[in-house]
Amino acid sequence: MQNKNIILLIFTYLELDDLARCELVCLNWFHFINSDSIQTRNIFSKFYYNSFQQFKWHANKIQLLQVKDLIFYEEDFEINKNDIINAISPLLLESLTIKLNQFNILDQLLINLKTLKKIEIRMPIQNSELVLLTQLPNLEELHLRIQKKTDEDLKLSQFHNLHSISLQLQGMKYTEVLLMLQNSHETLTELEIDADEYDHDQMLQIVNSLNQDIIQKLYIYYFNDYSNHIILKLSQFHKLNKLSIYKAQDIDEHAMFSLFNNKQFHELNLNQCDGITDQVLYQIAKNCLFLKYINLSWNLHITDLCVSILLSNCKYLEEVYLIGCKQLTNDCLPKNLHGLFLKLRILNFESCNNMNDNELMNLKNQFKYVKIINYYGDEIDKF
Repeated sequence: MQNKNIILLIFTYLELDDLARCELVCLNWFHFINSDSIQTRNIFSKFYYNSFQQFKWHANKIQLLQVKDLIFYEEDFEINKNDIINAISPLLLESLTIKLNQFNILDQLLINLKTLKKIEIRMPIQNSELVLLTQLPNLEELHLRIQKKTDEDLKLSQFHNLHSISLQLQGMKYTEVLLMLQNSHETLTELEIDADEYDHDQMLQIVNSLNQDIIQKLYIYYFNDYSNHIILKLSQFHKLNKLSIYKAQDIDEHAMFSLFNNKQFHELNLNQCDGITDQVLYQIAKNCLFLKYINLSWNLHITDLCVSILLSNCKYLEEVYLIGCKQLTNDCLPKNLHGLFLKLRILNFESCNNMNDNELMNLKNQFKYVKIINYYGDEIDKF
């Protein structure tokens, strides 16, 4: 079948009833919709249902294709709880994201899904359900993204030997979080954490609980009490390549320079970080040749020269955010664009009042696939 990727893209926008009808169009489409491929499985990973017939058709597909990654967003429709459990339990799932639990099925699913390596929960969860999570023999990644405070203090310290942890919920008891991290000291390589309720000393303890020889990703959200001491501690993490220290205020240039000395980062969120100067940015541009994502928004000290060097040296960049960098002009764009922007998808100059739209349009004409954002927050070819 020609243009498989285009047809796949179209299929991802279709509802279940439409996909069922597409099966009847021709033999090629039937085989494509039912082929056991990662791309095709993605079509069936997430759906809302408005009828039992839709659910049955979908359940047959995910079992036939042996779906391993499932995003289960329950919707209010007439269906028996056991039908959902019977559809999902036979799957050899490795990853499960669950948003709602109106049918109260999470405990039943966890009893059966022993193959799970990753679970993401976007709803209030109780300690009884956490106990079931600890009994999953292959669980490596635990992501709790809860929008409201749970009804009880979660006993997170019962988890051991996790590889990746994401805690984005309110009301986390600090001592439980710390014990959880300490229990995974020898295995934990990735940590994302909401830290708006922590003070400086508590965050320092969290940083000290991490294994500086293996941690690769550290995203800290909503923390307001950074210090040079914390940044210098992070500079000792030898394998760190993904870092978010959004709003790291009152940090001097020396500490930031140490953080990026001889480090090869792939992702950096340095939005509103004090201490990001041209010298620090030059250090990043020189060392991080495989950088894919960088957010330098509202860093008022960086100038055209080092941004140009960054864009020239880091040829694998996919997303660049320079929102509110007031000193930048069109001279921040490299003079010689040959061989650049091979991977770039987003270049954001919102609130950069010295950027000229005509120059940005010229850049857009050369790199049509790049989404370029101007001062007003508009995509450059859409106003």
